[in-house]
Amino acid sequence: MEDLPVVSICMITYGHEKFIEQAINGVLLQECNFKIELIVSNDCSPDKTDEVVRNILNTHPKASLIKYFRHEKNVGVMPNFIFALQKCRGRYVALCDGDDYWIDALKLQKQVGFLDANPDYVIHSANAAQLELNSDTLGNNVLADTIDRSFVLEDFLANNNLLTCTAMFRNMDYQLPSNFAKVTFGDWFLYVILLKTSGAKAFRGTEVFSVYRIHRGGVMGTMSELRHYHTHVNQILIIHKYLKNTVLNARVKGVLSHYFLQQYRIQLKQKMYFQSLKLFFTNFKYCKTELPFKKYLSEIKHHTH
Repeated sequence: MEDLPVVSICMITYGHEKFIEQAINGVLLQECNFKIELIVSNDCSPDKTDEVVRNILNTHPKASLIKYFRHEKNVGVMPNFIFALQKCRGRYVALCDGDDYWIDALKLQKQVGFLDANPDYVIHSANAAQLELNSDTLGNNVLADTIDRSFVLEDFLANNNLLTCTAMFRNMDYQLPSNFAKVTFGDWFLYVILLKTSGAKAFRGTEVFSVYRIHRGGVMGTMSELRHYHTHVNQILIIHKYLKNTVLNARVKGVLSHYFLQQYRIQLKQKMYFQSLKLFFTNFKYCKTELPFKKYLSEIKHHTH
């Protein structure tokens, strides 16, 4: 019978030549009394990411823990994420992108201990320190909370409450929907699927397990402000459709309204009048409370004169 790992670490990478070694070493420094495997999936990086990974495979004493895959053609972030998830065989899966890294050598031991002892929880997460590009000094923690918190499915309808580089979840028999590849934030949608499937809870502790790197090459770093709002709206509506919610709750409506209005006003400032008009009327049901029609006409008049 095959001796399966207790934890699979899912690490996707693209263009992380400067970061991937630190990300991998953060996994290999883990001190735990169970078997682990590290899945590294390289989406045909155009830089020397492949060379760095292969050097680790040839020289590191724990290289046998790594299962390395390199796509011959670029498949995109979400297909690469799905591919890597499907390679994970462990009872638990931990996430860490190739530009972040772990700093707590007992991270996996602590998380397995928690999930083993708390069957009502399907996800465990914690806090991370921020690191600016070209800086050697860790900044403030990403999350300002100083109290451990539990979450349920409804807490993820409008936003993500967990940090990818700290998350571990039960590797259950969940099914990824066909539109999973259409979202930008795969981790957020994955938590929704896990919580819907299991009916269990997510935990977010205050311990600092990881470092979240802020740089222009990251998903958020490459987004314009307009794109930022658009992707969040798209994510929320896809989640809403997946859950087959017939009525949006007040919190989700409020978030959508805020995002739509921000998009609309950015478009007006950029003199994208047709786009702003289409956006407003297409989503008037979300915007009408905060921006009644008369006020909308007034804003249009202001920006066109």
